[in-house]
Amino acid sequence: MNLLKGTVKNGQVILDEAADLPEGARVEVVPLEATRPALGMREEDWPTTPEGIATLLARMDQLEPGWLSSEDETAWKATLQAQKDFEKVTFNEWSEKLRRTWE
Repeated sequence: MNLLKGTVKNGQVILDEAADLPEGARVEVVPLEATRPALGMREEDWPTTPEGIATLLARMDQLEPGWLSSEDETAWKATLQAQKDFEKVTFNEWSEKLRRTWE
């Protein structure tokens, strides 16, 4: 069954297209706003003037790069280093196994 879409008018859902459902079939209606959390700016909030765009770019330039907290970044780097150390230790063993698969 494909997703059905429609619009609420006078308290009733009016489907955009006819649905191939049997009479009396139960359905579940979930408002789109409830299923899609707002992320970032709404389309109508984006600046369209040169001054507005320049202001937004200046605000973006003030943001610190990075998506992890300092603790998470430290843990991430430690995990990367541990993986690198493991690969160095096991490289010869794995490469030998790989070589033998082509014999």
